[in-house]
Amino acid sequence: MSSVNAAHISAAAHLDAEHVKQERIDLNSIGEAEARKLMSDEHKALGYRPPPGSLASEAQAAAAKHPDASAGVDQATLARAALADATKIASGGNAGQLDLQNVGLDEARKLMSEEHRALGYRPPPGSLAATAQSEAAKHPDASTGADPATLAQAALEDAKRIEAERNGAQLNLTTITAPEARALQSEEHKTLGHRPPPGSAAAQAQSVVDSRAQVPVTKELAAELESQEHKARGHLPESGTIAPVAQSLADKNARDGGERKLVDVGL
Repeated sequence: MSSVNAAHISAAAHLDAEHVKQERIDLNSIGEAEARKLMSDEHKALGYRPPPGSLASEAQAAAAKHPDASAGVDQATLARAALADATKIASGGNAGQLDLQNVGLDEARKLMSEEHRALGYRPPPGSLAATAQSEAAKHPDASTGADPATLAQAALEDAKRIEAERNGAQLNLTTITAPEARALQSEEHKTLGHRPPPGSAAAQAQSVVDSRAQVPVTKELAAELESQEHKARGHLPESGTIAPVAQSLADKNARDGGERKLVDVGL
């Protein structure tokens, strides 16, 4: 009942593990210029000065001890680290869904700026930022009501998605199964040498599986899974994959009022 093969999961795990490693900044060797960059980027992402305990604040304190040192990381890595810390502070790691039908010009600019910073190049067509700009042109004065940190996290997550796609290792977390999530957790753990942190691909995958395990399968959920798998594969999902299994469970639940869940069949 697997949606993706083992090689795909392994590639995704290794790619995300590298992202996690890159976003770790060695404060024991950070210099003043790098600390200023972190403070600037995290300030922009939060919309206010990073508080004590933030990465930027700790970096400034550490850099004061060795201002001419260097952690040896590039500007894009510093930007990603600042964005990740800002979103953790402001939104607890939950970006939520942005309603692009109501996105305004200011929000679209923020998304473009943050995603550009995270990627290190202009977000391509199909990215969250590019789509937001297109939608905002229709209603420039609208607003999703999202705060700067939520926009920053959404941009960061989409940037990670784009990088994964460019490396051929994108996983669709909507349709990932419990066995796949366990395999991803195992592979990423091996690569990192420790448990994947919140926000990692493995942690996000497990969160999706855990959330899905709590709810009975409905026809709406089954239809969404089929739509996602169809998009990813370019054809209807094969028998035995998560979408057809979900459809079968949804049909049974509709017939007898049952509360069958994907976890009941190991997914």
